[in-house]
Amino acid sequence: MKTFILFTSVLLLFSCSEKENNKLIVGKWTGTEWLINGQPSNRNTAATIFNFDEKGGYTFSYAGTEEKGTYKVENNMLFTKPAGEQEIMVKINKLSKDSLVFDMNRSGTAEILTLLRSK
Repeated sequence: MKTFILFTSVLLLFSCSEKENNKLIVGKWTGTEWLINGQPSNRNTAATIFNFDEKGGYTFSYAGTEEKGTYKVENNMLFTKPAGEQEIMVKINKLSKDSLVFDMNRSGTAEILTLLRSK
């Protein structure tokens, strides 16, 4: 019986967290810091912009590159699917009303992208 209660509590916690993350991610986000292997990158971080809408659609732009597709948030993971391409997954390290931090892995290279909510 204790195992059932513990299991149910964990499921409820993940469910509430997931719903909250789905609400918090909606909006426009602009890059403020991009680390590669813990070091500042030479990428134009301020040109990194994500828009997530409440219907599961997103746009991404970076230095003239545009991407559009669908997204979903599950268990602190963001899954994006650009139109006509494979789904991509990144870990949401932090998501609050004003900041969003992604832990990414590009071909074995650790990257951390920090974004702030645009007003």
